Amino acid sequence: MTTRRIAVVRVPDWSVEVARAAGELPGGVPVATAHLHRIVACDDLARAAGVRVGQRVRDAQAGAPSLVLSDADAVGEVLAFAHVIRAVESVVPGVQGLGDGALALPMRGAARFYGGEREAVAAIVAALAPLGLRVRVGVADDRFTAELAERVAVEEPHRAPATAAAGHEVTRSEPSSAYRTRTPAQRHLVPEVGASPAEADGQHPAPIRIVDPGASRAFLAPVPVTVLGGELAGMLLRLGLRTLGDLAALPDASVRDRFGAEGLRDLQRARGLDDRRVEPGSDHPPDALALEFEPGIEGGEELGFALQSRADAYVAELAARRLVVAEVRILLRADLGGISERTWRKPGFFRARDVVDRARWQLAESGLDSALVEVRITPERLERDTEHMPGLWGGRGVDERTRGVIERLQGVLGREGVVVASLGGGRLLAERGVLTPWGDAVAEAREGPWPGSLPEPRPATVFRPPQPVVLLDADGGEVGTGERIRPPTWFRTPSGDRRRVAAWAGPWPLRMRAGAHVEALARIQVVDGAGDAWVLLGDAAGWRAEGRYD
Repeated sequence: MTTRRIAVVRVPDWSVEVARAAGELPGGVPVATAHLHRIVACDDLARAAGVRVGQRVRDAQAGAPSLVLSDADAVGEVLAFAHVIRAVESVVPGVQGLGDGALALPMRGAARFYGGEREAVAAIVAALAPLGLRVRVGVADDRFTAELAERVAVEEPHRAPATAAAGHEVTRSEPSSAYRTRTPAQRHLVPEVGASPAEADGQHPAPIRIVDPGASRAFLAPVPVTVLGGELAGMLLRLGLRTLGDLAALPDASVRDRFGAEGLRDLQRARGLDDRRVEPGSDHPPDALALEFEPGIEGGEELGFALQSRADAYVAELAARRLVVAEVRILLRADLGGISERTWRKPGFFRARDVVDRARWQLAESGLDSALVEVRITPERLERDTEHMPGLWGGRGVDERTRGVIERLQGVLGREGVVVASLGGGRLLAERGVLTPWGDAVAEAREGPWPGSLPEPRPATVFRPPQPVVLLDADGGEVGTGERIRPPTWFRTPSGDRRRVAAWAGPWPLRMRAGAHVEALARIQVVDGAGDAWVLLGDAAGWRAEGRYD
């Protein structure tokens, strides 16, 4: 019978490594990452100070006052680990990402190709050397044993093996800082171009524990049952079963009757018979979605039809990894070389139909004068789907039925056919009220102060753009816009009605700067004979109605 061989490679303290690469954690002091007030990962200095994974943050800080914390970024860690996976896949195919900085890969083929398991591990370590990361490696007949072997490799890096079952080791490599970050999608670890030759050639060996074929049960026998985790480990301890060897010696029927399917699964693992295979693929999200058209296509409807199924599959693949797209960049390339590229944002996250709609709208607004031959959709920002789940007492914002109706209307009327009003910042009334197409991210109001802006209460009706009006004096002449204007007597409204001026106030000077150009404006308020109050804006071209109090 052919024995399977599996290697598990792990980057210790992966969450800390990613935070350090992003510049969020310093060197030379105890550091850790946390989520929901619990420690997720910590470095050696923090462990030496008593910090432990799973510990409450306040307890960790009480025991290590100099501890520096950063929020764990689960999405950034997944995206950054894609570079580790690709580096390993360059020398050994069929890699599976396990999460938390670990991956698994089949070793039989690699050992044959490189001339042995130790040589295959050396090739993996050499491929990872340009990233400058510490790694540790465990090799065994099954995944569970390989994972435990990898832990032992780092916990006892210098102790010689006592038996053949204990496996083999090499010394620990020193960590390097030869990596940096890149945005905008998320924090990605990438190899530094100037990595040292020693690193590039893999001259720094990593800690390795190789469990010989057929020796998994002997290797696991002294391991405490607490490595199994969960309630079962506590029950085994209360029954006096303290090691995996004690569990492995029990009859199958007894374990099944007492502990059920979960107990049988752990029994098989304790015997070195974990049946989980390496499933090629990784937990990093897919790359950009790209489509090419030959011949090129014309019009948004044809683009939407061609893109919909691919967008559905792409978003579903992200959903399987519990990720959603919060920001997306769309590139359109035309047959004659024209390019339209734009980054789209929206409240919440992008569904497949949202991506398709924005591609259609972008094509309609792009002005490309030849057939479309390429579409590339790149997620600029990914987030965990848990950040967008409904709250305890209902959804966040607009419910799904209302959203569906609005999006169907927008599909008929066009992108700017349905807008959302929000408060902006500026001196002019039109700048204060911002209309954003439904589905686009609403820009935050620019902070003031805004000298010359109208105080509260402001007009309820704002003209976009301001409408031309005429002010007349008692002699029927037009009133100018200078600092000293003649008292207005008559007022011609935007609709052409001639009304007597009952009261007026102003003018108030207003200077608007656009680069090096300064525009001098004047603003007055007028109450006409019908009781309507108006805000008028004047410049060299005359007066315009900026707003009306209703």
